[in-house]
Amino acid sequence: MSEKTDPNVPDGETPTAMAELISPTDQIGRNVMAALEDADSVAVLTTLVPGISSDRIVSVGLTRDQMHQVGILLNEIEAEDEEAAQDEQRCIGFQCRVDKA
Repeated sequence: MSEKTDPNVPDGETPTAMAELISPTDQIGRNVMAALEDADSVAVLTTLVPGISSDRIVSVGLTRDQMHQVGILLNEIEAEDEEAAQDEQRCIGFQCRVDKA
């Protein structure tokens, strides 16, 4: 959103990208507002993308159909979580239940 590149860089040279440093909350707010400017956007999905030299905050506007698909996925995950919670043999990460015998 706030990145700028220098268009006057001669061929064969890499342009320099510059962006003002702002807090993550301000960046997320700007990203969300920019994504909502699209008339088809009804929601915004924002995530932190880790990088080698720096992390990036990425936001994308979702259409009504995309938001519906997200809702379906969230409901499926919730149902799976409820089923998994009933399974006493499951492991969570490296943590497994071991019965004392």
